[in-house]
Amino acid sequence: MKTAAKVFIIIGMIVGCWTILPLIFGGITLSKLKKAQSKSELVAWGVLDLFFCSLIGGILVLCLKDEDLVQA
Repeated sequence: MKTAAKVFIIIGMIVGCWTILPLIFGGITLSKLKKAQSKSELVAWGVLDLFFCSLIGGILVLCLKDEDLVQA
């Protein structure tokens, strides 16, 4: 699910590239997804991504479980 969230965030960034907010919030959310260790670290960025970047990507970020974020 983490990969699907990344894909939809990137698609949202590409579609909304004519404004600056999807690029900012999408980039920050992608970097937080890479470094996050728990779901609580991503809630605020998931909501911001939901509103400003990608609806589906934001929903997927909010639905992530802690097991999805564990680095192998």
